[in-house]
Amino acid sequence: MYQKNKDKYIIDLFSGCGGFAEGFEKSGYKSFLAADFDFWSCETFKNRFKNTHVINEDITTKKFKKILKSKMNGTPIEGVVAGLPCQSFSSVGRAQDKYSMRKDKRNYFYKDFFECLKIIKPKFYVFENVRGILSAKPNGTRIFDDILNLSKKLGYVTLDNTSQMVFDTSEYGVPQVRKRVFVIGVLKKYSYIIPKIYDELINKSKEKKIFTVKDAIADLPSLKPGEGEEKSKFENSSKNNYLKKIKNSKVLYNHVARKHNEKDRQRYKYLSKKNWALRDLKKVRPDLIHHDPEHFHNRYTVQKYNLPGKTVVSHLYKDGNLFIHPDYKQERTFTVREAARIQSFQDSFIFLGSRTEQYKQVGNAVPPLMAYKLAKVIKKYCG
Repeated sequence: MYQKNKDKYIIDLFSGCGGFAEGFEKSGYKSFLAADFDFWSCETFKNRFKNTHVINEDITTKKFKKILKSKMNGTPIEGVVAGLPCQSFSSVGRAQDKYSMRKDKRNYFYKDFFECLKIIKPKFYVFENVRGILSAKPNGTRIFDDILNLSKKLGYVTLDNTSQMVFDTSEYGVPQVRKRVFVIGVLKKYSYIIPKIYDELINKSKEKKIFTVKDAIADLPSLKPGEGEEKSKFENSSKNNYLKKIKNSKVLYNHVARKHNEKDRQRYKYLSKKNWALRDLKKVRPDLIHHDPEHFHNRYTVQKYNLPGKTVVSHLYKDGNLFIHPDYKQERTFTVREAARIQSFQDSFIFLGSRTEQYKQVGNAVPPLMAYKLAKVIKKYCG
């Protein structure tokens, strides 16, 4: 077991708005420092975690490493968590880039993560990414092999079986199907706890119930396009087992519906009321179709009340067509708060910046309840 310290500090790199930190703080760790290149993510983080050193800086620069050393000032750090940018490893990102992301510098941000580990010298680390990172070969060499080699060179041990690193957050209390890789590394002298951590996560930490979109958002005020406020009173007291974990505020934040044109409203209404795909809509209202249903059949997706939500992604900031509200009477896509509910953020968590920036923050975040499950098990074995 690790030596017990009074304060168990973590550092959050590529922190985004603070999903990782939210879960780790709930389990008893304290957020010492967070860093991200995005200004509004940092503002949201500072607003939520008042005592954390938040650095709005490019983590890949020498300047950041100097700031990191200065802020640490010898403070012992238990762990480092990181939600590395995943766009270059995602299948969507590769498909949309003419070079299949081979020339994207984000492929190599993991090197900066390990450079920071050299400075911080934590007892453990956790980083999250999409499954594509396991197979990515931007220049013919498998990136994940290099990640494991760098980890080993710095004296950290992780699991050999990469298939056991993939977790679906819907199995851990998050009302969303979100399959992500979580790499956990510990100092070599504690290597015996790695199989125990993963075994407990895989075999003992899963929830018996899968929560649904209805569990997450059905209690929220009904809105038409363009309606809602950034801050409003919220008197609805109904709580299911999921809401008991996240519904902790009598004030509702970030629940503002996008404005939609009349064609979009009609499109959303038909798709949600009839539970249709685009090809079904084309037969009845071809005037509402401006994408080929055969090639863009997932371009418009109604979230189903009786199932977990689809993976929340940062594309939400461009449009919400993948997150059409299941209540056809509302004729709209998800608000920031609804997306945050699907991501398991507590209602008291306030997203700052424009609505575009808020959607980005929610979509890029690690779900706090998933982070909590990880942190709880890590803390059990790491003392």
